Formats: sequence, structure tokens, C-alpha cells
Amino acid sequence: MAGLSKPGTKAGRYQRACLELLREHEVDGAIPTSIRFLFYELFDRGVVPKVYRYPDGTEKKRTPSQDISDAVTVLRELDSGAIPWSWIVDETRSLDDWRYASSVQSYVEEVLPVARIDVWDGEKPPLILCESRSLAGVLRDIAEDYLCPIAATNGQAGGFLHTEIAPLVRGGRRVFYMGDLDLSGSHIEENTRAVLEGYGGLVWEKVAITDVQVQERDFPIKTKLDYRFKPAREFEAVETEALGQRRIMELLGEKLAAEAPEPLAVVFEREERQRVLVRERLVEDDE
Repeated sequence: MAGLSKPGTKAGRYQRACLELLREHEVDGAIPTSIRFLFYELFDRGVVPKVYRYPDGTEKKRTPSQDISDAVTVLRELDSGAIPWSWIVDETRSLDDWRYASSVQSYVEEVLPVARIDVWDGEKPPLILCESRSLAGVLRDIAEDYLCPIAATNGQAGGFLHTEIAPLVRGGRRVFYMGDLDLSGSHIEENTRAVLEGYGGLVWEKVAITDVQVQERDFPIKTKLDYRFKPAREFEAVETEALGQRRIMELLGEKLAAEAPEPLAVVFEREERQRVLVRERLVEDDE
């Protein structure tokens, strides 16, 4: 493809590997994705190493993930538009924008197509908590379909749990947790759960990554720093992203489908019937 680096170069190999993988994601319905997921999947395929090392074994500052990010940037900037910018999510940045219309009726007409009704038969939807922002980013569409609040703790959090998440669990709530398997003890998950249980009874279930899921495959083990200790200590962990984006999406989708009182398609049909009735009333009022 025109615009790519030469096939024999590292940059060229990574660009072509990313292009192939992104097209697989498109076929699998796993778009948008993130650099983090692309890196883990390419590492799993043996395309990229976990880290770069000098001949003496010391670790280089430059990471394979940075090279994957550069490769994806090249693909997104191609004149052919091979990879739309929207295919990659960036959870580190956000934009606030506000909806408005020329009149209240116009506003209602505009938001009617996205109006939703209860999926959980009057119960609180399960709260989905993810340890990483990239994980929350690729699961947000599934959570939206089922009207489940979703948040990323971005590691071990404190104030965020008390100010933003605690109000959601007062009075009790089901929590579906998506986080790493810490081989020394699930420190981040334990901290999150301990804080939130101070606000209400929780029905807590870890959807990924679990001991059983790790046993099914030979997942890469990563060294993580625990900053609760001074100096920080290293512990081994298996990151959730090692499962692959498609499987993670399947796990959450299957879990929500099994827990919901009725199939989502039935809810969507009922929503559309109600939209038709509202549209008819708006037309009558306008006349």
C-alpha cells in the first residue's frame, strides 16, 4: 500500500501487522479499539516483543507500544483513508459539548431517536468497573446498550471512588468488575471493593480476568509496581487485555444478556413503538 514504510523495515512490518489486525477487528465488530489492545494482540502473535533490550539485557526506554502507536498514526494519516480516525479511542482526553435547539419541541424531536427505556425491570442496572481507561473505552458501547453505568478507576483510586462512584452504590448494587489478575493478591480490586462497600451492600462479580481464564491459555505475565510500599515493590500480574478485545467484549455481552430480565431486542422493539406514538403526538400538537 502506498505511503507505508518498506516491508523489510521494522516500521514497515509493524504498519502492515497493525493494518491486518485492524481489518480483523472491523470484521469481528471490535471497533473502536485502542493502542493497548493492538499491542497485546500483536505481542500474543509474536509480532512485537514485550520490551526492547540492549545486548547486555538491560531494558530500553523506547517501548514496542510506542512503535505500535507510531504505526497506527501512519495508517490513519494515509491519503487513502485506510484507517478512519474513529477506529482508535483515546481515553486520556475528553470533550464536553452541549445539545440545544431552536425550541423545546425541536429539542424533543431531535433526541427522540436516542430516547431509551428501562432494561432492568425497575432494578438498578449493574455497575461496570474497569481498572484501565482503554478497557472502559472499548466496552462503553455494550454498556450503553444495556444502560449500565461504566467507569475506569485507572488503577488504585481514592477520591474518585468516594465522589463519583459511591453515590451509585448507596442502597446496594451489583458490580461487574473487569481488572487484572494480580498474582500477589488483587490489590486494586480489593481497595475498590473495600471503599465502595462502605456505602452499600454489593453483589460483586469479576467478569475478567479470572484464574480460570488464565488457565485456559499461556498468558504473558507482566511486572507491576505497587506504590503502597516505600519504595514501590514489584509484583507479577496478568492484564485483562491479554484476553483480546473480541473475547472481552463477548464476556461482558454474554454476562449482561444472561442477567437482563428480557432480551435486548425486545426492549428495542418496545422503544421504537413508543417513539412512533410520541412522534404522532408531536405532529398533532404542531398542527
